[in-house]
Amino acid sequence: MTDAALPVTERVVERFTEAYLRSLGAEIEKQGRRWTVTLPADADTALELDGDVLEIVSDPDEVNEGAIAISPEAPFVERMLDESADRTPLGSLSLTQDQFELQLPPWITGGTVEVVDRSFTPYYDRRALCALFHVGIETVSEYQTEELHAVAVDLNDHEERPRLAETYLDLAEDGQRNPSEGRQFDEQTLGDAIETANEVLEREISPMVRDTRERATRAAEVELDEYRQFVQQRREEIDEEISRLNDRIEDETEAIDAATEQAERVEALRKRKELQSELDDRRAELDDLTEQIERNFPEKRREVRERHDLTVRMRPVTATSVSYERGDLVLELSAGDATVEKSYSYAIGAGVMEEPSCDRCGRQLTGENPLALERNRVIGDTCCGN
Repeated sequence: MTDAALPVTERVVERFTEAYLRSLGAEIEKQGRRWTVTLPADADTALELDGDVLEIVSDPDEVNEGAIAISPEAPFVERMLDESADRTPLGSLSLTQDQFELQLPPWITGGTVEVVDRSFTPYYDRRALCALFHVGIETVSEYQTEELHAVAVDLNDHEERPRLAETYLDLAEDGQRNPSEGRQFDEQTLGDAIETANEVLEREISPMVRDTRERATRAAEVELDEYRQFVQQRREEIDEEISRLNDRIEDETEAIDAATEQAERVEALRKRKELQSELDDRRAELDDLTEQIERNFPEKRREVRERHDLTVRMRPVTATSVSYERGDLVLELSAGDATVEKSYSYAIGAGVMEEPSCDRCGRQLTGENPLALERNRVIGDTCCGN
């Protein structure tokens, strides 16, 4: 999974709420954690806000009287997420080198090589879809995960751009993602890009889904094992109860035979009948438990499976057309007496687009195997630097 994910925390909910309400044309007057919000009469929304007070809280139950809670799992936030998923509002954003400092990856900055100079020459603009997804993974029983994931897909080659997604999410989180002039999507392009983004997201969250499913499976197995133990214990208890009831019925039978008065005999007959009825109930319960054991508890297994069954929801809540400059990043690198000039393909917001390797052994350069210099060659500091 990439880093382009955030739990649905108080801070993220606050950012999303403000961005969504402003996309509807809302006027927001802030006083600390309390916002007074008014929506235009013609706003495309089922939300009704006309001078209403929204309050940022950690727990929906902590909201002051008369205010609407803005927090994870608050009903109003859930309504916004649902509506936003239905509307998937479209925005446009342009990333240029005038807005962003050049970001160097750890395989350049993590070693002993000094970057003496850097320059970026843009040659053309690329377009990407950046979509923010609300992801919910839950079971009926106990496990629930809610996150906001950003996915970026280049519209030229439909390749994932994870670092661009991280940049997009940082802008959204910091409240810097303001609409700008730019090209919008046509319906076909948007549909194809969203489909690709969905596929990317499914791959990214699959480890989390697998982990949650494994935990749910273990919990189900524990519950079934506890139920087996309960049934076995109950079966033993019923065996003991049946034995005691047989003894008491035998006692009442002897009392009937020994009765000298009609009243005593009638009372003994009544007690024996009650005990026999109770005995029949215990035997029926024993038969039922025995059948469950022999059939391996089919009804209980179905009940437990349904309670621990996993539900995964992925809903795009915003989509943005991002235009980003792409060109060459030229670096002047120095280490000791060696100075080398290297050029790398680079995109604003996405960083270095190459996966460079050691010129000597071919091993990939990473933060753990950073760039080093050997005369006019670039090598890995860990693999070939010593």
